[in-house]
Amino acid sequence: MISEASNPRLRLIAYITLLASILFGTTGQLLMKKTMSNHAQELFTWLFLLQLMLALSVYSIGVVNWILALRFWKLSIAYPLTSLNYVGILLGSYYFFDEKLTPLRIIGVVLVFIGILFVVIPVKNHKRI
Repeated sequence: MISEASNPRLRLIAYITLLASILFGTTGQLLMKKTMSNHAQELFTWLFLLQLMLALSVYSIGVVNWILALRFWKLSIAYPLTSLNYVGILLGSYYFFDEKLTPLRIIGVVLVFIGILFVVIPVKNHKRI
């Protein structure tokens, strides 16, 4: 849907909405994990509910940006790009929650990223079989 001849301003908005969707979605997921990881805190206290509302609000901003991004991007391109959430979740889980970053997990995320490139990068001069 985005073409090279597109208005540069619209192209920028398209990239920003998709990137914001990925970043807010990843951040929202990490905040949900943080909210649910505090074992010293009882469930359904005001503090818990405020943290959960923050996490859901951040995640919701990601959803709104996703909806806006779909105005500019083909679903077959945009949806695979959301797999970049895997990278953010893997790194965020390692950094914030001390989860293990094993070679197998790294290889898996690299393979997902390579798969995304295969889907997203346009092929010029391809012939039909």
